[in-house]
Amino acid sequence: MTATSYHPAPSTPGPIWRDANVRSGPSLTSPVVELLLPDGTTAHTAEGWALGDEVVEGENPVGEIVSSVWFKFGDGRWCSAVNFDPAHLRSLLGDAAPLVRPHTPAR
Repeated sequence: MTATSYHPAPSTPGPIWRDANVRSGPSLTSPVVELLLPDGTTAHTAEGWALGDEVVEGENPVGEIVSSVWFKFGDGRWCSAVNFDPAHLRSLLGDAAPLVRPHTPAR
């Protein structure tokens, strides 16, 4: 990750909606350093965000979420944006917010 790809922007991406891996870097190959469990109320705070590995999450009720944004929770603690409410992230990230592809109705 280059210094220009990091955006120091303190924010509260909100509570996670599912189990979320916190990794040592903004990459799916970075080791998991913590597992966050959803409780519906804990609003996680980020120091900033950066682009990293693209993550595709298909289990969200609103649809498939796709994002390369990773929130930095502190030194060596990164969490993918797909773990947070995509509607809330639109207000925080603007054009960098996760893409949501609605689920196709079953026939």
